[in-house]
Amino acid sequence: MNKKMTFEDAAEKLGAIVEKLEGGEETLEGSLKLFEEGTALASFCYKKLSSAEQKITELTAVEEKKDGQD
Repeated sequence: MNKKMTFEDAAEKLGAIVEKLEGGEETLEGSLKLFEEGTALASFCYKKLSSAEQKITELTAVEEKKDGQD
């Protein structure tokens, strides 16, 4: 997977994969390949969201600490 891929790019690509799989026109082999790619994209998105959540938690804690010192 491209290391420069953004969350938005990955989510868009994942959506396209879901549409293809739901269409039911792929072969079993094609579906498995798409599922594998989709799983990797979902993992990438999860990691990006977890990282963003952690940053927000840290920033919120810093702001709360600042507010408590005033």
